[in-house]
Amino acid sequence: MKFKSLFTFKYARVVYGSIILVIGAVAMLFPVIPMGYVGVFVGSYLLHHKVPFLERVMNWLRKKDEKGRLQRFEDKVERFFQKENNP
Repeated sequence: MKFKSLFTFKYARVVYGSIILVIGAVAMLFPVIPMGYVGVFVGSYLLHHKVPFLERVMNWLRKKDEKGRLQRFEDKVERFFQKENNP
């Protein structure tokens, strides 16, 4: 089993988005772990295709982002979860 195949199965974004969101939410409860907000943001981004509320939030963030940072982040995530046909 290739490492890349762990991220290209049908529900990879939902599974990993849910896990990261829960870990981020738990990490926010402990003030010594400052990465909780990052986990919540990344998990929310991965789930925004399935959750309508998160889709609206992402659309609002796209309108507010003048420097295009969100678009660059989206491109990197899409390339990571994209199925790779070449060995």
